[in-house]
Amino acid sequence: MSPRIDKADIHHACMVKQQHLIADFEKEIAALKKEMFTHDVSQSQGDSSAVERNELLVRYENELIFLNNELQTLESIDPSKETDKVELGSVVVTDLRIFYVSVSIEQIVVDGHDIFGLSENAPIYEALSQASKGDVVTFNGTDYKILDVY
Repeated sequence: MSPRIDKADIHHACMVKQQHLIADFEKEIAALKKEMFTHDVSQSQGDSSAVERNELLVRYENELIFLNNELQTLESIDPSKETDKVELGSVVVTDLRIFYVSVSIEQIVVDGHDIFGLSENAPIYEALSQASKGDVVTFNGTDYKILDVY
C-alpha cells in the first residue's frame, strides 16, 4: 500500500477550494446586484427579466449561505486527529476511491491522488459511518473495501 496522504494537506486543499467557491459566488452576486441596480430605471417593474434576475440573486445568496456553513464545518475539523473508524475528519481509503469526510467537495488532487470531499449528509456516508480498516461496505450495489482509515 502507498504511504498515507497527509491529512493536513487534504484539509488545506479542501479549505482553499471552498474559499474559491465562496469568492466566485460573491463576485457573481456583486455583478448581478450591479446589473440589477444600474439597469435602466425606466423599464417596467413587471419586466420578466428583472424578476428572473431577482430569483437568480436569491438562489445565489442561498448557495452562498450554504457554502459559508460548509466552510464553518471545515474549520471545525482538526486534521491532526487520527481516527480508526469513519467519522467527520476521517480520510477513508478504499479500493475504489479516497474520501475525506468533511463537506461535499468535488474532486481535489493531493500528491497526485484524487480525493473526494464527503459530507455526513451524503447517502454513502451512512453506509461508511463507523466502518474500519478491512471492512467491506456495500452502497448502491458497489462494494468498497476499506484499506485504511485515519
